Amino acid sequence: MRHSVYLAAFILALVGCNKGPAVELKNATANEVTSAVKQSGVMTIDTMIEPGLWQSTVEVSEMSIPGLPPQYAEKMKQNMAERRNHTTRHCITAADVKKPKEDFFGADKSCKYQHFAMGSGKIDIQMTCNEDGTTQTTNMSGTYTPTRYSMEMSSSGSEGGNESRMSMKMHVDSQRIGKCTGKEG
Repeated sequence: MRHSVYLAAFILALVGCNKGPAVELKNATANEVTSAVKQSGVMTIDTMIEPGLWQSTVEVSEMSIPGLPPQYAEKMKQNMAERRNHTTRHCITAADVKKPKEDFFGADKSCKYQHFAMGSGKIDIQMTCNEDGTTQTTNMSGTYTPTRYSMEMSSSGSEGGNESRMSMKMHVDSQRIGKCTGKEG
């Protein structure tokens, strides 16, 4: 019995050591999220992305816009097929990492986070924005390290209480692939 107690205490100590800073909020504004993230230390130089050349692949798996004329819907499907696994490269500088934009988590006063959880390499967010009779809900969840992140994202919206909802689902993978060359597009 005593060995079980020691083992449990040892495991709890290890779990406690691996738990880094975290933020968990419900029904919060963008300003509240930004403030909590700053105070928590969840986004420090050591935990944020490393500067350098990053490559991102975006896969749009679903897009629906009810009421879109057929010719536009067909064009949209063609564009999605052509860009199914669209890859881009971009340079993130040391200055970008040291001072993230103030509106990193959104400065739009019409938006509210139903939930925001970030820490230990995981992120899970649901945000709803209401403006000019339009409602848009965005969900993001995934994992991150200083050299890689992977996110599932979905967005849906309606206008003026309209029952038909525009929606989109996509997956983003991004990783640091080296140093910036100055020739990134």
